[in-house]
Amino acid sequence: MSKIRVAICEDVREVREGFRYLLNLDPEIQVLGAYSDAESLLEALETVILEPDIILMDIGLPGMSGIEATGIIKERFPRMEVLILTIFEEERKIIDAIERGAAGYVMKNTRPGDLVAQIKELNAGGSPISPGVARKLFAELRRERSHSSGTEYHLTAREHEVVHAIVEGLTYREIADRYGIAGSTVKKHILNIYKKLDVRSKVEFMKKVMNSDLI
Repeated sequence: MSKIRVAICEDVREVREGFRYLLNLDPEIQVLGAYSDAESLLEALETVILEPDIILMDIGLPGMSGIEATGIIKERFPRMEVLILTIFEEERKIIDAIERGAAGYVMKNTRPGDLVAQIKELNAGGSPISPGVARKLFAELRRERSHSSGTEYHLTAREHEVVHAIVEGLTYREIADRYGIAGSTVKKHILNIYKKLDVRSKVEFMKKVMNSDLI
């Protein structure tokens, strides 16, 4: 089984090296490199020195911000996923990062085991968002929400439950535990939901949910 290749972009050395140490402890994860600024990371990506599956990206970097760097990475390397790490829960920054293509948004004080689980979830096709971040994000989206479209998407009762769980920021495992179903079943429900809503990403999903009467 191939390892999940991860790169870290964090300006505080102690935090950067702490993440490197923590992630390298897991046999399923390989940290390819750790960078103190976005410019160094982008240079490594452009020269094909670095080909990560997932990039842990701090927002408050010196020079180019993590949000700006995320947009560049998704434009140039669309297959790479960016997981935003921050101490902030500012709604506008959350939305900006996701609109630039970030696949998830978690707090730096997330427990080590949870961070590893979120990286694995993202690699498996999920979009991890810390519950506190999810609440703020959807509160902001509600303020920006247009009138309900009234569209009927023909979701099943279980699919409606999964939609609400995603909105709460639950992980695949937490959704599975809540409803007493297998993780593979959760993934199947999410694929069906995406298909019925005609969305292909977490960003499109969130916009569709908040501009409809699904919650």
